[in-house]
Amino acid sequence: MDEPFEIEARGAAEGINPMFGEWSQKFDLEPVSYSNPGPARAEFRQAIRDQLKNKFVFVGEVRLTVTLYLDEQKMLETPAYGDLDNYAKQLLDSIKGHGGLFIDDCQVQRLDISWVDVPYGAHFEIEIRSGPDDFLPEPLKLYEMPDGLYYPISAQVWTQSGLIEVQDDSVHVMAEALAAMTKAKKALRHKLRQDGAPQFRAFQFGKYVSPVLMGFHRSRVVGSGYELVSRATWENSLGHNPAVQGTLRDKAAQRP
Repeated sequence: MDEPFEIEARGAAEGINPMFGEWSQKFDLEPVSYSNPGPARAEFRQAIRDQLKNKFVFVGEVRLTVTLYLDEQKMLETPAYGDLDNYAKQLLDSIKGHGGLFIDDCQVQRLDISWVDVPYGAHFEIEIRSGPDDFLPEPLKLYEMPDGLYYPISAQVWTQSGLIEVQDDSVHVMAEALAAMTKAKKALRHKLRQDGAPQFRAFQFGKYVSPVLMGFHRSRVVGSGYELVSRATWENSLGHNPAVQGTLRDKAAQRP
């Protein structure tokens, strides 16, 4: 095996990264439908969390494949099972947010769900595919930026040697960089709209100066379990730190 594969495989085995953007797990639990009462759904959600071993979260668009293993007779001839769409909603609610696999289900770009007949031992499997680098190690916080969206920044960084903690100044620099990009995006959109461009076109052109990292509307993440850091808070306590500003100036001076 070549070195990149070995590094990726070692990290995936330890749960610190997906395998080139792919992750899968079998859950020895009978799936619960969203049509079940609240206590049953909450218990199911916790049971899933107890089996998760990932130390990372997907932060970009994801594609999910869910396979339910259910008793065909119960599915077709009794009310014991719910409809597929209700299973999908309950599973998404169970694996999003802090302690889950992604931040919010708006990241789900595609969802395939199916069921397979088993006479006993109902369970399910989940597979997730994303970009190879579209993940961040836990723990992370969501920082508000000039465009009004919240962006995830981790306190750790993935390296070939494993996870390492980053210094506060590095977190501050990342926040400042995101702020600069989102401010440029906002300004460009505004300028294009003033010049008569339709909203959807301004949005599309804004992508050219947008961060690669996905931002989230507050309504999507306010109940996610992640700490939300307002723009005023991080700018007042971190963004105007002279040490951070010096680091940014040094980095800018090094650019060709």
